[in-house]
Amino acid sequence: MRVLHLIAVACALLLGTISPQTLLAQTDVIRGKVTNAEGRPLPNVRVTAISIPGSVTRETRTDAKGSFQIAFPGGAGDYMMGYALVGFNFRQFEIKRTADQDVLVADARMGAVQIDTMTITAPVQQRVGRNSTTQDISGTERFLSSANLPPELAGNIAALAASQPGVLLIPGVDGGADGFSVLGLGADQNSVTLNGQTFGGAGLPRDAPFGASMSTSPYDGSRGGFSGAQLNVRTGGGGSNYMTRGMSMVLNAPQLQWTDAAARALGNEYTNLSLGGVASGAFRPNKIFYNTTYQLDRRSSHNQTLLNAGALGLSTAGVSIDSVTRFLNILQTGGIPIGTRFDPSSRLNYNGSFLTSIDISPPNSTSGSLFGFTINGNFSNQNPVGGSVTQLASASGERTTWSGGVQMRHNRYLKLLLSETSAGINTSRNYGEAYLDLPSGIVRVNSVLANGASGVQSFGFGGNQSLSSHTESIGASFLNTLSWFDDANKHRLK
Repeated sequence: MRVLHLIAVACALLLGTISPQTLLAQTDVIRGKVTNAEGRPLPNVRVTAISIPGSVTRETRTDAKGSFQIAFPGGAGDYMMGYALVGFNFRQFEIKRTADQDVLVADARMGAVQIDTMTITAPVQQRVGRNSTTQDISGTERFLSSANLPPELAGNIAALAASQPGVLLIPGVDGGADGFSVLGLGADQNSVTLNGQTFGGAGLPRDAPFGASMSTSPYDGSRGGFSGAQLNVRTGGGGSNYMTRGMSMVLNAPQLQWTDAAARALGNEYTNLSLGGVASGAFRPNKIFYNTTYQLDRRSSHNQTLLNAGALGLSTAGVSIDSVTRFLNILQTGGIPIGTRFDPSSRLNYNGSFLTSIDISPPNSTSGSLFGFTINGNFSNQNPVGGSVTQLASASGERTTWSGGVQMRHNRYLKLLLSETSAGINTSRNYGEAYLDLPSGIVRVNSVLANGASGVQSFGFGGNQSLSSHTESIGASFLNTLSWFDDANKHRLK
């Protein structure tokens, strides 16, 4: 198992050095029928679809029935359609995905080129655009927007889910990742997927282009593995011929925070520095695209404990100095250490994440062929873990967590069937180290405060056996979906 683990790590590090674009878990299928003014089908019409965000072009021709289909693997859902045929006026319009449609319908009617001026008056009835339909009322899938989050939480998947009404954020304990609760269930009852594959990370880089949706009780029988909610994350926008380079920074400093003396005595002020970046473009226009994003965070604050909190901090926590002094004397008399050489003066939390992907999509749109892969990784280190004014620094420790995954994807039309295949492998490691190899101890202390009031608090001392743990996991998954669309573009069998 350790050899397999080292091989997975080496592959992730090696592939992470490549500069690459995003791989979507969704393929836009554009279908339609081209007719003349009398409603008769027009064969051999050149149909062109251009993605508006990235200017990626796909082209095909209509068959004998005037029908056509274009597969846009990882499409952005916004296209400019063009129709050209000798003897007919050129037709152009825009189509856009307004919900989670399976098919984007782009029917067109072309008029013949008029040599002599003619005036015709007749009622014209336009077809109702199916693209304007709202989201299926029978489902519970709701789309999430990262615009609802502050900059320091951008990319936090749990915080994104908790932006929806009825979803509760569960902060991570002892250095663990944040979670969310739906219907009162624990965070372990949820399922988080990245491009359709299991995702074990806590978040994505803030600058990563991604969309997310959440379902609590889907009507799609092919989705399962959860009892709370399923959070679906899809990366990217299908590639772009435009080169993009960018960096972002988020800074929080104590000078920008409003606190009183009591809050400062408890160590609530903090400094946070976060750097992010993105690089995307095309190795070969309309064919090979890349995208890579990263984010590095460092957060620090004063580590206030029973040994250095001061009179104001202790009284704010409901503890008198006399109680603390007597407590420390009892520990020293019993030979229990009250400090170690690891006692840090600051709380430090480091986080890092990256997302790198590449798409190879030949312009031959009739087959909808796509091959690509995505690599993601997360790293987190917290030192010390937990802790408070009512705890000795020796009763804490350090925790490190990292996770990563590699995904591969292939899409292609097999005559009338759209085949979408994906495979992935993900691994994670979580280990902690306590400062002292001792059992943890808790004692309740009743203190009489300076104002005459009394307070009861629990003091933590000894070690922290919950940090003396090490867990590793590795998983693999494979998924193939075959889809058939009817000629009327109303139904999909999957």
